[in-house]
Parts: sequence; C-alpha cells; structure tokens
Amino acid sequence: MNALSFFLFIATLVFAPLAFGSVETWSITIVECLIFLTALTCFFHSHRQGKSILQIPGILPLSLLLLWMFLQLIPLPPDLVKLIAPAIHQTYAPLLDLNGNSYWIPLTVNQKDSLLEWIRFTSYGVFYILTVQLLGRSEMLTKTVKIIAWLSIGIAFLAIIQKFTSPHEIYWFRPTPSNSGTVGPWVYHNHYAGFMELVFPLTLALFFYYRPTFIYQQNFRSRAASIFSAPGSNLHFFLGFGGILILASVFIALSRGGIIAISLGLFFFLLLLSSKRAKSGSVLPLVLIGCLLLAVTWLGWDPILAKFNRTLTETGGINDARLHIWQDCAPMIRDFFFTGTGFGTFIHVYPQYSTIPSTSIFDHAHNDYIELLTDGGIIGFLLAAWFVLTIVIHGFQKLRCRRNHYSILVIIAGLTAIFSLLLHSVTDFNMHNGANGLYFFFLCGLLISAGNTRLQYRTRPTLLSPVSSRWKWTYFAALPLLLLTVTFQGGILIAGNLYQKLSHIYLNPQLSEQTLQKLLTTINKVTSLDPLEASYPYYKGNLLFTLKQPELAFTNYLLAANKDPLEGVYLQRLGMFLTATNIGKAAQLMATGYARSLNKEKLIFTWAEWLERMNRKDEAIIALHQGFSQFPHLAPKFFSLLLISPFSREEIEAIFPKKVDIWIQFGKFKEDLGQMEEAEYYRRHALDFIDMEDTIKPWYFLQLYSFYQKQKQTDKAIDVLRKGIEQLPDHAPFHLYLGDYYKQQNIPYRAKEEYEQARILEPANESILKRLKAF
Repeated sequence: MNALSFFLFIATLVFAPLAFGSVETWSITIVECLIFLTALTCFFHSHRQGKSILQIPGILPLSLLLLWMFLQLIPLPPDLVKLIAPAIHQTYAPLLDLNGNSYWIPLTVNQKDSLLEWIRFTSYGVFYILTVQLLGRSEMLTKTVKIIAWLSIGIAFLAIIQKFTSPHEIYWFRPTPSNSGTVGPWVYHNHYAGFMELVFPLTLALFFYYRPTFIYQQNFRSRAASIFSAPGSNLHFFLGFGGILILASVFIALSRGGIIAISLGLFFFLLLLSSKRAKSGSVLPLVLIGCLLLAVTWLGWDPILAKFNRTLTETGGINDARLHIWQDCAPMIRDFFFTGTGFGTFIHVYPQYSTIPSTSIFDHAHNDYIELLTDGGIIGFLLAAWFVLTIVIHGFQKLRCRRNHYSILVIIAGLTAIFSLLLHSVTDFNMHNGANGLYFFFLCGLLISAGNTRLQYRTRPTLLSPVSSRWKWTYFAALPLLLLTVTFQGGILIAGNLYQKLSHIYLNPQLSEQTLQKLLTTINKVTSLDPLEASYPYYKGNLLFTLKQPELAFTNYLLAANKDPLEGVYLQRLGMFLTATNIGKAAQLMATGYARSLNKEKLIFTWAEWLERMNRKDEAIIALHQGFSQFPHLAPKFFSLLLISPFSREEIEAIFPKKVDIWIQFGKFKEDLGQMEEAEYYRRHALDFIDMEDTIKPWYFLQLYSFYQKQKQTDKAIDVLRKGIEQLPDHAPFHLYLGDYYKQQNIPYRAKEEYEQARILEPANESILKRLKAF
C-alpha cells in the first residue's frame, strides 16, 4: 500500500481523539472526509498497481446494517409505512391530510439526524475495511500498534496533568461547563474512559511483548540484573509505566462504568494470556496492579469511593437516573419494535415516553444496546450483533491456531478492547462518541489483521484471500461518499454560521421592508445549504408572516413539521393557523403539539391560552396542573397570565400542585397587586402542604410571620412562630423572634427562656448574646 494512504490512515487515528473526541460537527466532518479520502487513495493505488483487495470477515452483516440504516431514509407510501411501521405512521399522521395523498414518509422521525448517523457509521465501516487492507503487512501492523500505544500514553499523561491544573478547560484554553466532568480532550469523563478501554490493551500487549527474557534457573540477583540490562528493557518499563498512567487516569476520571470495564478488561486479558501460554510472567501483572494501587492511593481514593457510594441508597438500593431512562424505553421499544424510530432520533422520541419530572434533555439512553433497539429496531439490533459476533468468533478462532507471540498478544488485545467497550456500553453511549466509535471499528479491523497477517512470510503476507474482481468496483464508492460528506456536512456548518446571525434579530413589524427582504434572502440561502433542517423553514415561516404573506408562511410551517414531526412548536403553530378555518384539526394539532414537545415548559402557556380562548377552561386547568406538577419552577411565569384570563380561587387551587413554594410565591404576587386578603389566603394555606415536602424550610414560616408583622397582626404572627418551633425546634431565629415578642409584652422570664434556647442552638451569635446581657 502507498505511503499516502497509510499517512492519512494514521492521521485519522491521531486527529479523532485529539479533536475533543470528535463530537462536534466540524471535527466529525474532518474525520469522515479523511476516512473517505484514505479509502479513495488506497483503492485507487491498488487498482493502478494491480494489487488484490483482501476479503473482509463480517462484510455481509456490516453491509446489511448500513443498507438498513439507508432504507430508513427513503420515503415510502403512507399505507406501506402503516403496515410495516405503524408507530412511525402515527408520528406523521396529524400532517398527512395537510400534505395531500401524494406525500410519502420515511421510516425515521427525523431524516437529517438519521442521515448524519448513516454517514458516520458508513465511514466507520469503510475504516474497518481500510484497517484490514492496510494492516495486511506486518510492518504496517507493528508500526500502527506502536503509534496507538504511544498516543494513548500521551493522552493519559495529558489528562492527569490537566485534571489537576485546569479541570474545566481542555488543553488549558477551551472552557467547558463546570459540571461536565472534563478529562483530557473529552468533555464527558465516561467517553474518555471508554477510549482508554479500547487502547489500553494494546499498550499492555506491547508491555508483555517487550518483556526481557532470562533463565529461570539463575538466582534472583542474576535475573534482576538480566532484566535491567537486556536489550529493549527500557521500552518494557516505559510501556509498564504508561499502562499504569492509563489505568490511573481512568480512576481519576471518576467513571464508575469505566473503572469496572477497564479492570475487568485487564483480568480478561490476563485470563486469555494465561490460557494461551503457561509461562506468561505471573509476577508482572501483580507488579502492574500494585503500582496502580500505589498511584491511585497517592492521588486519593476518597473521590472514587464517594462516586461509587452515590450509586447506592441508604437502604441498599441503586440510585441512578439511568434506571428510570431504561424503564421508560421499554414501551418505546415495544411501539417501534421491528423498524425502530430511525438512527440518531432518540432525542426526538424519548420525551414522549419520559416519566422523569425534569427539564433535562436526554439525548441518549446511556445504554448502547437499548438505544440500538429504540433507533434501529430488532432488525438493526440483530444485524449489529451479527457483525460483532462474526468479528469476535473469528478472533477466537485465530487465537487458537496462531503461534507467533506478537500476533497472539495483539489478538488478545483486540478481544479485550471489544469486551471492555461492550461491557461499558451497558451504562453509557460510547458508540455515539465520534472518536470512540471510530476506534471500536478500528480495533475490530486490527483484530482481523492480527489474526491473519504473517510476521514472517515468503509468498503472501496475509492469510486472507483476495476478493473477487467483480466486487472491486464497489470500493470506489468512497468518491461519492466523500462528495456527499463535504456537501452535506459542509452545508450544515455554513448554514449554521449564517443562521446564527439571523437568530439574534427579533422579528417584528417595526423592521423595515428592506431589512426583512435581506433576512428572507439569507434564510433562503440557509435552507438551500441545509435542506433537511426543520428550524430554518420555521424561521422562514415566521419571517413571511411578518411580511404579511400567511399562505407562504403556512407552507413553510408545514415543511418544518414534516422534517421534524415530533417538535410540538411546529404543530402548535399550524394549529394556531387553522383555528379560524378548521377548529377540529386545530384542536388535534394543538393537543398533539403539546404532548410531543421536547421542552413542554415552553408550550404550557400557549396550549392553555388556546384552550381558554376556545372556551375549554376545564381542559386548560388540567393542562396547567399537569405542567406545573412536572415543572414547578414555571408557576411564577403563569401569574401574569391571570391578569389577562382571570381564574377563580377554586380554579387556581385546582391548577396549582400542592407545593409550598408555589402557594407562597402566588401570595407574594397578590400582595404586590395590593390584594392583601388574597395574599394572606395563599400564604397561610401554603403551610397546609408542609407534610408533603421532602425538606421543611424555615422560610415557609418566616414569610408568613413577616407578612403578618407588616399588617400589624401580631397575634397571628406569633401563632406562626409557634408552629415553626413545633416543626423546627432547632432553628434559633424562631426562638429569638419569640423572645423579642415576650420582651415587648413585658414578660421578661419568657423572653429570657427563649433567648437562652437560641443561645444553646447558636452559641456564637452576637445578636443573641447582646439580648441576654440586658437581663
């Protein structure tokens, strides 16, 4: 193979992890372009030189998996979709009569995200093929393994230094969210651990390969001297040190799944090694593990133990949000069992099934197997399992028959890497990280190459047979794939930059006609660059509506909804348009839009306001109650709506969940309006729900105490204090205020009792000490 292909191949492997794990559009686009460009140069060179293309184990299931992913993108007649994927049909059903009978729908709920996943996994598949082709020669194989080992050690060293010197900045210059768990080039610590699980076995394999040899009959001193003086011993010790660095960095990353997976991977490696060779150096693993324990002990065990302890509740149960996500996915898998929702669409579908009372957006299932079932259905799951099993079985077969020490170690490393990541995939989504997904397919190819490449040969450098000449033309598909990636992904990047400038401009009738026309020209360019993005035609619809072109606006709203039928905002916008002409259809779209919204808190008021406008007040009350029960923090935003659409006291009580905070805040709102009777009612009745709160806060009582004090209702204020003391007897300010009251009432002994009690609770409080000195 030519030097250019190998250079591009190595450049891809180095760039992917260093480019922040290749999770952003620009970085994964470069990775995909590098892969297709490498394939193009590699196969063109082979064709020109008349060299054979090697057969690829697992190519059939891999091709069928990619074909299935592509079939999800193809629009089909609605009746056919209803037959083979009724849940997909139901997703598009509210829009079908608006589009007309000629409108076809795909087997995915979002074509753009599914196309991006198809391109990504196609590039992975091509890289797997490239790995087998390029590493079919021993010199390429050994050089690649050594480069990856050095790269992994360097990243581990970077991660440890960065963790202690700049934990919230990647490479000391790029800031990340404070709660992101940044480690090395990765924003997400579990993905860093997943990468290290893949590359650590290669470092371990080289560590054993370069182990100095000595005569066991020699005494200990002679053996020790031969270890340190033998050729290559320095490389052996450096690789051992590098392995300890990698392991320690995973522990420091505080990835529970990563710690478990890489530890079990280490034992899996040693188990396979011991089963293959009787004398595998039993002391070396113990030394390696001992050094790891010393390194982690020096860095500190407390954060690691604390991270694991947070997993368990006081009663011994498991406390992890992943369990709730997995439970919610069960009905999702059932509804989309055969065909799935479309690869890359979990973020769109999961909110319809989520029972977690949170505004957090879950873009992945934190379990690659579950997400494979939800996105690809049982068809995608079985094809993926077929491919992985083919690779693993081939690896074990070669492990049994190979005799070369280097080949055995690299085969074991490949099997260990796959085992570790498959184990970690139970609790995370490493296959959806750009670099980790790439390296998984690389390790699959490396496993095949190590099992078939001959280190010493006379005729053929590999045991793999050449592919039939009639299939060689298929490898030139890399050219259209490269063009597709550059055009589609490049269009996304350019369109995103242009749209970012537009999104900062608030559309309103006060803008000049010239400005609006300029915006229209720009958004037309944006939609042409990224034709599958739903938000662009939605913005264009808003712009056309501002230009008083309602028919064209409606067309663009419908286009946006067709591209992303699970985005409730688009459906509700269509419903608003149809209110005057088709109230039945409008009601369906408004209700469906609210149910499907990714961020329901954004649509609560729109949905409730529309119901109230349609004289469906009872339904509006139910919708608001459900929304506020799930998102209590939104209640204060509802208060101003009462000024427009007044509700009675009974209706408000039905709307608000039984949460102390909400009732108190509404009482404050009424007080600001000067409605003191209403303010007292809601502030006072807020205390009726104290027993339902997980934590009783002193503020619950102090707010009502302060209100009564302002209203000169001292008796009621004192009653509140006494109730507060009953609930929170150890809160010193309650006793302090009650002591002040007794002092004002000229009951000194009672005042002193309360002050004394307050001093016991807060002995350093100077305010309490001053009051006591007066007696």
